[in-house]
Amino acid sequence: MLLNLSLLGLFAGSVLADGAAIVSATDEIAASNTKLGKTVASWDGGLFGTLPIVVESAKLLIKINEAISIAQDSAPLNAIEAITIAQSTQNLAGGVETTLGNVVDAKPKFDKLLLSPVILLNLKQEKSATDKFSAAVVEKVPKSLKGAAETLVGRIGTAFNDAIATYS
Repeated sequence: MLLNLSLLGLFAGSVLADGAAIVSATDEIAASNTKLGKTVASWDGGLFGTLPIVVESAKLLIKINEAISIAQDSAPLNAIEAITIAQSTQNLAGGVETTLGNVVDAKPKFDKLLLSPVILLNLKQEKSATDKFSAAVVEKVPKSLKGAAETLVGRIGTAFNDAIATYS
């Protein structure tokens, strides 16, 4: 009986670690997204100023792809973990809306440099990766909270769709 309780403790610890890992990955995406948003917002419209944008965008895509693996490898979440992840996701959604707003506002500058098609391609890649990450997380959420989780990640999808429509 003592062995069974010890094993139960091990499994509970690993599930908590999975929830914590998803929160950590989400927070890393949020930090990378914020940095990209600030880089775009402060860009003067010059060609050489696009290099930091490209670098930050690539870093963000890497973070999202890393997070996909973390979420896919995670065990199903309990309600407390799902709520904690929801808080991180809510913060991320607000940041994504701000960053994509900055990208939309910068479109005339990208147009001037004939870079808008590149930005469109990048937006589509980031949306695809974000959709995969969102689906992997929602899959792990308890059934009773899936609707709320889908609504939360829906904000991010809407922001991407709006930005993509602007660049299309």
